[in-house]
Amino acid sequence: MKNFFCFLALIGITSTTVAQPVKINNGQSISIRTTKAVSSKSKNPDVTAIVDRDVKDITGEKVLIRRGTPVELALDTQKAKGVGKPGSIDISLLSTTAVDGQRIALLGGINCEGDDCEGAALGCGLGLGLTVLFPFGFFFLCMKGENVKIPANTIIPNVVINDNYLIRVEE
Repeated sequence: MKNFFCFLALIGITSTTVAQPVKINNGQSISIRTTKAVSSKSKNPDVTAIVDRDVKDITGEKVLIRRGTPVELALDTQKAKGVGKPGSIDISLLSTTAVDGQRIALLGGINCEGDDCEGAALGCGLGLGLTVLFPFGFFFLCMKGENVKIPANTIIPNVVINDNYLIRVEE
């Protein structure tokens, strides 16, 4: 009976030493990469992102977030419109998952906008529409700005972890 209690105590001690908490700090940089291309022309683009490199502890020994872990993101796209308004893409990174399954909040994203033709559309539309090519010059007001595209495998710069976390890492 005495050996049985010693065995249980030994299991309890070893199970507590297997997963040691390691701190990951607010503001620590993390590399994120898109896996698919996204265009401002798309209404509901299916865009995903992953962690590009392992995130390790201060000593560089223990992996806290594995490479290839999916990243949750929010996406807003706007098509190019008339009067020279450009298309735009806004990707905000929300969170990813640590090795212990804990949700890690992220801060960062990317915002791209195409070239606008607003000056040319207004200048030609109003200038030619009111003078030389009346009423056909007003069709220049239908000119759209440029759409924008973010290619696949784009690294999103300046992404950081948004809080302090204790992550249980198995040894």
